[in-house]
Amino acid sequence: MEFFHRPEDPTNLPGYWGQRTSAVDWCESNYQWSHYIAEFFNTITSLPAAFLAFYSMYLTYKYGYDKRFYLVNSLVAMVGIGSAAFHGTLLYTGQILDELPMVYTCTALLYTVMELESTDKKAVNKYLAPFLIGFLTVFTGVYLYLPDFFIFFLVGFILGVLTLVYQCSKIFRKPTTVFHQKVCIMAAVCFYIGGWLFFWIPEVLFCDNLKSFNFHALWHVTSTLGCTVMVLFMIFQRELHRGRNPQMNYNCLLGVPMLPFVHIPSSMEQKLMDEVKLPVKEIKEEKESESTHLEEQRRKLKKKKSMMSSVSTR
Repeated sequence: MEFFHRPEDPTNLPGYWGQRTSAVDWCESNYQWSHYIAEFFNTITSLPAAFLAFYSMYLTYKYGYDKRFYLVNSLVAMVGIGSAAFHGTLLYTGQILDELPMVYTCTALLYTVMELESTDKKAVNKYLAPFLIGFLTVFTGVYLYLPDFFIFFLVGFILGVLTLVYQCSKIFRKPTTVFHQKVCIMAAVCFYIGGWLFFWIPEVLFCDNLKSFNFHALWHVTSTLGCTVMVLFMIFQRELHRGRNPQMNYNCLLGVPMLPFVHIPSSMEQKLMDEVKLPVKEIKEEKESESTHLEEQRRKLKKKKSMMSSVSTR
């Protein structure tokens, strides 16, 4: 994979972690900003994925989301930490900690979206979990056996992402899917695939011209946003299927809505909402009854006028 091997910058001496042993070296200059961090911007932009995943794990505990989201969020956190280890050291060990969790996370998301309507006792597809576990076992073995075959990881990961997008598109097309969930799907796809197309690929192809723009770091930002929104979408859909009346809510900073999350009403909140809905329902029914009564009166008046007109003609 010479295509991904950047020539060593003679102005940069080896940093704290020594010579690179990873199969890939990205466009950012090594040890330019810190003696202890190989690719500074690529490293610091990897960490927000882990922070957001830990926050989502806290919400999973707080609101009692389906337990599968402990696994999903822990894998997303591993991707963020592994990516920081990879870019921060450019060691082969760091590359493993980055790339394998990416494939594992994509597979976990694929399982989650395909099993959104499963129950505690029955899966939608009982063969899906064994198949995916078998796939990951084979993938891991081949990946470790071919440490320089970066393209193997890349193709496997891209196929996983495209399959995930296809499964989400099936939910998008359902007439029962609420509008803000469709927005989540579109945002997740645009952030992730758009970032890959407009940042990841150009940086690889035109490194010499785009080096100062840190496109790979920008790809980390868009991929973090895409993954976060995708998990948000799945949590809402799963809790909706569980009948827990999920609601999209936001943390605010200086009055500006930021960092959306899925709020599950407590029993007291649900009781208050039901009490508010009841008078509204009664008012609506009363208005419908009144409208029906007025319509009936109009029909009678119209009929009466028609009869009077007939008598007058005679």
